[in-house]
Amino acid sequence: MADVQPEFQEQYCAVCLQMYDHPTKLPCGHIFCFLCTKGIALQNKTCAMCRSVIPNDYLNKPVLLSYNKNIEENRNQDYQWYYEGGNGWWKYDKRSNSYLEELYNKGEKEGSLLLAGYLYRIDFDKNIQVRVSDPTKKRKIRRDTPFLPAKGIAGIDLSSSIENLESPAEVQVLDNTERDEEVDTSVEIIDENSADEDSFSEMVRNLRPYS
Repeated sequence: MADVQPEFQEQYCAVCLQMYDHPTKLPCGHIFCFLCTKGIALQNKTCAMCRSVIPNDYLNKPVLLSYNKNIEENRNQDYQWYYEGGNGWWKYDKRSNSYLEELYNKGEKEGSLLLAGYLYRIDFDKNIQVRVSDPTKKRKIRRDTPFLPAKGIAGIDLSSSIENLESPAEVQVLDNTERDEEVDTSVEIIDENSADEDSFSEMVRNLRPYS
């Protein structure tokens, strides 16, 4: 298992401009948060820094760094937010979880969340998340203890034992076309904002090419 050195942990992702969350290394060598990597792999299909093409099957075997540490990271929180995939519940990543918990504790009815390049509306009354650009893409969500059995974190499958994986880790990751797909909860949703702001793609377009 690859360990991330302290100086690396202090660096920031060039896409979201925040400290790395589940840092993921592309074949070209550039490193981004896993969800940022997932977003550019699904939408732009090229590295946000050098524009190298990302292999179509990369998300099936991403190179994840310091993964062991991140698996247990949310267990230190009092509550964990989950979303429902095609075969069970999945944890939100630590950053998204903290944001949702903050909104919930403030008594907000709704919130917006950028996940893997797509903007979602979070409805705390109906306990669902809805993709702004496509309201048919929705998931049930729930707030529970950090110890609820989960399939993985943010699309990273934990079903296989990663303790025995060699460094760097090749961990199965499920994209939206597989078991981590969005499911139709049969809830009627009226979307007042049908246009997707697509903030993620704009962030990527504004990045300067790596030289």
